[in-house]
Amino acid sequence: MTESIIIETSDDRRLAIVKINRPQRRNACDFEAWTRLRDIFRELAHEKALRLAILTGEGGHFCAGDDIIAFRAAMNDPEEAETYRARIQECYAAVQDLPVPVIAALSGVCVGGGCSLALCCDFRVGDASAKVGVPVAKLGIVYPTIQLIRLSHLIGISETRRWLYTGDMVDAEQARQAGFLDLLTTGDVLKAAQEFGAGMMDSAPLSIAGSKMQLNAIAANRLQEREAQIAELSDKANNSEDYKNAAAAFSQKRKPTFQGR
Repeated sequence: MTESIIIETSDDRRLAIVKINRPQRRNACDFEAWTRLRDIFRELAHEKALRLAILTGEGGHFCAGDDIIAFRAAMNDPEEAETYRARIQECYAAVQDLPVPVIAALSGVCVGGGCSLALCCDFRVGDASAKVGVPVAKLGIVYPTIQLIRLSHLIGISETRRWLYTGDMVDAEQARQAGFLDLLTTGDVLKAAQEFGAGMMDSAPLSIAGSKMQLNAIAANRLQEREAQIAELSDKANNSEDYKNAAAAFSQKRKPTFQGR
């Protein structure tokens, strides 16, 4: 059986490339794929050597969202449908909560739940083939509030209204101008994503994890709720070997090397 999600890691395990592998469905995810994607990102959170993750899709598309055919079957059982919805949200949370930078490398369609996945990443790099859409108005459904918060923070309220009210596909250049794409490349999108994140891989992991936790909490208006966790991580960074090494490196005018401890 072909794996719905493929993971590749560099020899030093500092880089992980996670690929959605359902090209026959334009990488739309069914329950099994959402589950495996969730589990992979949860496992990556414990990889001490990891410094950067890239999420992409096989076969020329990023992700066409949820597999509507698979979800329609689950709709026959309310309990099963609720479990299915919860699994998707767990997947989003696992991607967003990874303590290292996550870059979405976008080609082809990035639609609905695929757009939500990209929003859960720290950055989005696309090529000219990328097309973004949130077609809820064409499906008769309502986009989850947390995804609207993420999208409106990126592209603004007015642009978010237009994207949702029309349900139209947005091409790569329009997505870049709106602020959805951080980089639009004319070359290989996976290579461009690696180059985009290369400079982050040598930064202090605890510092990035702390900044990411804070920024995610601010974006979701959950800063007070996460206050204790943020304080704990800040204290850990302030008392870390990495901080002592960086202070010594500064006085010695050399580049510090960070170990994440």
